[in-house]
Amino acid sequence: MVKYPASYARMRGLKGKLLGQTQLEIFLGASDIGSITSALGQTVYGEHLRDAAELPRVEHGLKQDLAVSYIKILVFLRGRSGRFMEALLGKFELLNMKSIIRSFTHPYATEDLIEPFIFPLGKYHSIPIQDALAAESLEDCIDLMGGTVFSRPLEIGYQQYKSEGRLFPLELALDLDYYDRLWEALDALGPLDKHNAGRLIGIQYDITNLLWIFRFKEYYNLSPEQIVQYVIPHGWKIYGDIFKEITASDNVAEAVTTLQVSPYDSLLRSVEPIDGSFIMGVELQLLRYLYRESRDIFMKFPLQAAQLVAFFICKEMEIKDVITILAGKHRGLPQERIRTYLITL
Repeated sequence: MVKYPASYARMRGLKGKLLGQTQLEIFLGASDIGSITSALGQTVYGEHLRDAAELPRVEHGLKQDLAVSYIKILVFLRGRSGRFMEALLGKFELLNMKSIIRSFTHPYATEDLIEPFIFPLGKYHSIPIQDALAAESLEDCIDLMGGTVFSRPLEIGYQQYKSEGRLFPLELALDLDYYDRLWEALDALGPLDKHNAGRLIGIQYDITNLLWIFRFKEYYNLSPEQIVQYVIPHGWKIYGDIFKEITASDNVAEAVTTLQVSPYDSLLRSVEPIDGSFIMGVELQLLRYLYRESRDIFMKFPLQAAQLVAFFICKEMEIKDVITILAGKHRGLPQERIRTYLITL
C-alpha cells in the first residue's frame, strides 16, 4: 500500500480541480476556440497556457500540466511507491526522447522549434536535453544517451533504423523498453498495490496491444511472427497463448470474441466505425471503458496506488477531450460530430 497519506491528499486536491463534464459541455457548445482557451486560462491548466497562442502550444501546455501533476504527487512518495510513480512519469521523458530523435529526420526541425515542446521534468529527467538537441547527427545524439535508460533500446532500434531507413523500429524499441520498465516497477509493489493498480495498468497494456495489432495488420501488413516481437509481453487479459491466437487470426475482433476475452469481447462486438474507420471506433470504445473503470476506482481502495493511477488516467482522458474539442472547432465541425470523438462525455 502507499505509505504516505500526503500523496493521497494531494491527489484528492488535484482531482477536485478537474474540469468535469459540465465544463466540457460548455466548451463543446462554445462558438469559437478563443472563448475556450480564455476559459482554460482561468482553470488549473492556465499556468501552462500563458504563452500558448497556437493549438500545438495549447496541447503541449495541457500535457505539461499532467506531467506537473505527477511530480506534485511523486514528491510525497518514497521507496517502491516512489519508484513506481517515477516510472509512470517516465512516459514524458520517453516523449522528449522521441521528439529529439524525430528532429534529426525532419528537414525543417531546428533546436529552436523543438525545444518549446520538450517537457521540463526537473530532477526527474536523465536526458542531456541541450546537448542532444545540439548534436550534429542522430548517431551523435544516441552516443550522448550512454548511462541513461534509453541507451540500450536506442542501440537496438538504431540498427534497424539504419537498415530500414525509417524511425518506426527505433521508436518502437523505446516504447517497449518503457513499458517493460514500468511493469518491473509495478511488479515490485506490495501485493494489494500490485493487484489493484496492476489491473488499470494491465488494461492500458491490453488496449495498447490490441490497437497495435489492428494497426500492424491493417497498415504495415506484418506477419503474426513479426507482431509477436513488436508488442508488450504483459497485460491484464491479453498475453501469452491468448495473445498468440489473436495475432494469428485474420480478424482480430472476431478472435477476441471467439476466445471470449471478457470484457473486450463485448466491447468489440458493439464497436461502430467512426469516419469509416473501424480502428478509430475500437480505440474510442476501449478508452471509454478505461475511463469508466478508472472513475469506479475512486469508490474503492483508499490510500493505495490504484487511486493515484486512476486520477492520472482520468486527467489524461480529460486532456484528450479538450484537445479533441479544440481541434474540432478549428476544423469547423458541428458540436454533435465532435461529441462522437470524445471519451468522457
